Amino acid sequence: MRIKSTLASTRNHAIESLVKAIFKQTMRVVQRRGISFGVISPSQEIIDLSLELGADFTYIDEGTDLNKALSQASKKLPPTQAVLIIMPDLPFFSVKCLHVLLKRAQNVELLIVPSISGIGEKKGTAMLYMRHPELLPFSFGLKSKNRYVQSAQMNHIEFEILDLDPCARDLDTPTDVKYLQNHLSSVNEPENYKKFLEQIFN
Repeated sequence: MRIKSTLASTRNHAIESLVKAIFKQTMRVVQRRGISFGVISPSQEIIDLSLELGADFTYIDEGTDLNKALSQASKKLPPTQAVLIIMPDLPFFSVKCLHVLLKRAQNVELLIVPSISGIGEKKGTAMLYMRHPELLPFSFGLKSKNRYVQSAQMNHIEFEILDLDPCARDLDTPTDVKYLQNHLSSVNEPENYKKFLEQIFN
């Protein structure tokens, strides 16, 4: 779990606490579906928290690039195991979102869920489903949605793009945090986020 660089200067402690609360909620959503899950993070604190909350496996990326860490961690998985990667900063993610995503994933090898905060070619990827862990090289980051599409086309991989609003709205910028504050009633258990938002904007 990392704080986006565009948010790092915005009352860092409150932002970090907010993202941590979102991360906890995401894990609870996944647990409710009975899905085994793992966590990749450079933070030992997050790794310890993940184990307390029931993570099946963890991987410390030791400060490396996220995509390298994902690639290294995926090698520890069975080669036929399907993989769903969820970014940790999706406050609107819910059981309903997960249900829709998993249902659509049944019929494709690759399912790309673009992040909402990006515009056009700059869109990143909020969630990614792959039929097996080495289907494609990981390429998260700016414009990753387009990179995944191009890579799938080049490798003749059956894929689908799934727009999930508001589930795929992330926290890339202060504007995204303000959007969350203005739409807090749409979030599961909004009281978990309210105090941190008050610290950020007061």
